[in-house]
Amino acid sequence: MSADAWLFARFSLRSRFIVLIASLVFATTLLLGWVASRESAQQMEDNIGNAAAEAAYQMIDKLDRNMDARVKEVKLLLGMHALSVDTSPNALREQLERLQDNHNVVSWIGFTDPEGTVQAATGGILEDVSIAQRPVFIEGREALWVGDVHEAVLLAQLLPNPSGEELKFVDIATPVYDRNEKLQGVLAVHLSWEWAEYIQQSMFAPTQQRQDAEMLLFSANGTVLLGPEELLGKSLDSLEHLPSPTNTSPQWAIETWPNGEQFVTGYARSSGFEDFPGLGWVAVSRKPVATAFAPVEELQAAIMGIGILLALLFAMIGWVIASRMVSPLTRLASAADQIQGGEQADCIPLENGSPEMKRLSTSMRNMVGRLLDQRQKINRLEDLANTDPLTSLPNRAFLNQYLQLAIPEAERNQQSMVVMYIDLDGFKQVNDELGHHAGDLLLIEISQRLKNALRSGDVVARMGGDEFVMVLKTKQEYLEMLTHEVSRRLLTAIAQPILLPENKRAHVGCSLGAAWWPRHGLHIDTVLQLADNALYAAKSKGKHQLVIHKP
Repeated sequence: MSADAWLFARFSLRSRFIVLIASLVFATTLLLGWVASRESAQQMEDNIGNAAAEAAYQMIDKLDRNMDARVKEVKLLLGMHALSVDTSPNALREQLERLQDNHNVVSWIGFTDPEGTVQAATGGILEDVSIAQRPVFIEGREALWVGDVHEAVLLAQLLPNPSGEELKFVDIATPVYDRNEKLQGVLAVHLSWEWAEYIQQSMFAPTQQRQDAEMLLFSANGTVLLGPEELLGKSLDSLEHLPSPTNTSPQWAIETWPNGEQFVTGYARSSGFEDFPGLGWVAVSRKPVATAFAPVEELQAAIMGIGILLALLFAMIGWVIASRMVSPLTRLASAADQIQGGEQADCIPLENGSPEMKRLSTSMRNMVGRLLDQRQKINRLEDLANTDPLTSLPNRAFLNQYLQLAIPEAERNQQSMVVMYIDLDGFKQVNDELGHHAGDLLLIEISQRLKNALRSGDVVARMGGDEFVMVLKTKQEYLEMLTHEVSRRLLTAIAQPILLPENKRAHVGCSLGAAWWPRHGLHIDTVLQLADNALYAAKSKGKHQLVIHKP
């Protein structure tokens, strides 16, 4: 027998029980504190990352909208009387300078003849100079064209430059035709890149000063257009999580940058806005991991600190209670075994042999009851986490868990599944015209109609915004029939008018995209993507219709 074992054997049962109770309570409280710390930290990290992605999205959205406004102004110039009738250079120059005076982001506007020679320009700059070899004329002669950021070539020495920094422009050009559809020339506009820097500073400078956040802008090929001076002009297309050209959804990741430092990085790729087709710009919001996750570490330290204090407190309470236990412990141990076997907490006997034992038995009952109550609360919290708070439908997290369980079950039952993406048509108009409250009421009513269209055992989940996903189980031979039948019910139900407060009515439609598992793909993620693609196809074909994926 070892020395430790011999020493423990010398302890009385009372001493052993005191040590065991104190150790168990201490370890359990620490474990619960660690679990709570870990879960809370994960949630906070996700919130911080999503905030970075949202900041990037706001930046790229403002840039796209600003460029769209400039494109619309260029289109407005095409209707000017001076461009189509009066070809006098003075009249043209007066019109162009008037537009430039109204927009300080416009550095130069010029009008060329069909051969590329500038006929009239703001300030008379480059007049009678040929720009026939410049992309602004070559591309603008064919159709409306928006050129990416570039350094000044012809205008570098001609335009005022108080700061002394290199001038950069974004070009807009469009052909000009007379009434007989004959090319008169090209209208070219150079936008100063300073407007993008102004948007960056006005949106994010206060945040950067407080939290060391930085906002960068990449070109489509990964070159830094806006950002810290040491990164300007460098190519950072090697960043691991940089979104692909087809991915325009905001996202975030912990990115290791070329200097070896890790940043919480949010991405958002431009997809254009209305008349502006987009140039593939990528807005990047980054913040050092140490700074971004400092609140997470503080929260973890606080939770663990409280956990240690509670562990010590409960261990001391357990020590005191255990030291006063002299009643038969066998019954309590037996009762504990019964609870472990699944019986209720009231099977613990109420010991009346002494006040101490009575209190202990009562405390054990209450403790088990509290643990069961906490478990019920945890279950309720899990239900809340898997439920959309507005519509009470299952959310994306629930759908992912459901599909992980549904696939093996469907395989055992030799069933197939229909995955159907549902997107409302006209929902944005309701939001814009009637307000977001009306939009919320509309989503609640639409959700009820979706649930009414379900069979028992089917699932519909809200993915976010006005997009839903429905999963239907059936035999393989009924896939097509069930898909058309459910889509018919959905199209009919959702098209019905919706009565809103103040006797207002709203009308929306829906577009449906469907794919079948396992016929269209063995992996459910593949089927989800195919259904999403089918939804976009339905949208492009005129909306309010069903499109089923065709391999």
